[in-house]
Amino acid sequence: TTLNEFTFQFSSNRIGTTNPDGTKNKRSDYSLNVPEVFGSNPGGIIPTVAITGLTSIGSAQLYSIEYNNFTFSDNISFVRGAHSIKAGARATFEQKNENANNVTQGSFSFTAGGGRTAFQNFLTGNSGGLCGTACSYSEAETDIVNHLRFNRYEFFVQDSWKAKDNLTLDLGVRYSIYPSPIDTNNVLTNFVPAQYSASRAPQFSSAAATALVVGTGSTTNGIVVAGQNSPYGRGIYGTDWGNIAPRVGFTWDPKGNKDNLVRGGFGVYYDQALVGIFEQSAFTNPPYVNTVTFQNPQFTDPRAGTPASTRGVPSLIATGDPFKTPRSMQWNLGLSRKLYARGVLDLGYVGSRGDFLIRPVDINQPQPSDVVRLGAVNLARPYQGYGSINMRQTTARSRYNGLTVNFRHEGGRNGTLNVAYTLSRNKTDASNDRDAVDLPQNPLDLGAEYAVARTDRTHILAINFVYELPFFREARGFAKQALGGWQISGIGNYSSGPPVSRIVTGNTNGSRRGLRVDQISDPRANLPANPVGGVYWF
Repeated sequence: TTLNEFTFQFSSNRIGTTNPDGTKNKRSDYSLNVPEVFGSNPGGIIPTVAITGLTSIGSAQLYSIEYNNFTFSDNISFVRGAHSIKAGARATFEQKNENANNVTQGSFSFTAGGGRTAFQNFLTGNSGGLCGTACSYSEAETDIVNHLRFNRYEFFVQDSWKAKDNLTLDLGVRYSIYPSPIDTNNVLTNFVPAQYSASRAPQFSSAAATALVVGTGSTTNGIVVAGQNSPYGRGIYGTDWGNIAPRVGFTWDPKGNKDNLVRGGFGVYYDQALVGIFEQSAFTNPPYVNTVTFQNPQFTDPRAGTPASTRGVPSLIATGDPFKTPRSMQWNLGLSRKLYARGVLDLGYVGSRGDFLIRPVDINQPQPSDVVRLGAVNLARPYQGYGSINMRQTTARSRYNGLTVNFRHEGGRNGTLNVAYTLSRNKTDASNDRDAVDLPQNPLDLGAEYAVARTDRTHILAINFVYELPFFREARGFAKQALGGWQISGIGNYSSGPPVSRIVTGNTNGSRRGLRVDQISDPRANLPANPVGGVYWF
């Protein structure tokens, strides 16, 4: 009546690139002595060379991804009268190491200038510095390598209680802890709006605001670094300690004859966030991501060029704070009825509610009216000095409701028939946590995104059958072996398609998800380009 079960599990994978034997892509293969700015070139490979009008020369740094998973679990089960009780705990320790493959070997760009073609400037190595500012050299300071460590701890207890001969209750609760991931080298970063100061923003080099003046402002304005100035120590967001997940279910046979069964259940479920979204921040954000550029470099020593006086407007990847654990609630209520000896009909209602789901939001997206007023996109951004800031927030939601109908006929040797139909509606304001398609059209009005999900399929019908042909069933010998027992089977799946995400025809303004199109410019529709009251429906 009592059983204890202990399990240890280890899994691992390795993904990487190698160069075939004989590949000549290292500096030593060519006795290349071109100086490097930082000297951080783990592969010792030649620099990349781009020549206007010709194919680029060079080789990428190799990349390596390593993953390890160590899981310990212990469960104890015991029976006490009408109760079957089970309780347990699980601890998982995961590791992921991955490099960003930054261009630490350096990158030359040769164009026409100084009376020479781009190819001539390359052949001469821009000797004499005749190319001017049209030629450039860039080099990343280091190849960022993540050594992520992330754990999870889970505890549960459940009881299957046969309260009566015709009534079984399932009761349980689960508690999950997903601490913030850390990096052994503390390279995790995050942009925190509250830490940003407009007075520390760098200056734009022109009224067009397409480049920043090197040396002005702060390159880490609003950025926190794990283990340095992060309020969460080695993490970049606080651990959510409230992941309590109750579960309840029942099965009831009203008449006790098993001809009718009523079933129902409700549960709360939590999901650990994908660690890749935090890894991407380390691969994108300063201060560890740093690239220097020299204009008019010479191949003999790119450092002899002129340090660029401007730099591009960087984009960031951020994590929302607070960062809640994604949660879903699921429930169902169903009736199974025996129609005849071999036929059963199931009717059910199923629902799901998702909260604190992950979605990207560009918190630095300017309002169109501000762009028009100021005359430049970057001048109208809330956090000047940065381009887009795609923040993964736990602010998305989803709602699903469905009616399910299932008929089963078990004909024994005569065959089987199963027909299942679902009528459902799935709505959300973000179908994917990383897809740019789900970036809100207006970050100040996230509620406007709530509509039919891309994953919605309103009608789904599935039919499958097996039928044994009645011929030669009673035959003997060769006739029975060759001609008897043949079956016909089939599977059919029919479903309605996904919603029209958006229709863009000509100069469309304000098109939305779903089926609504605010303005249509299409000669086939015989509609004016800007119809008055332009709301049309398909």
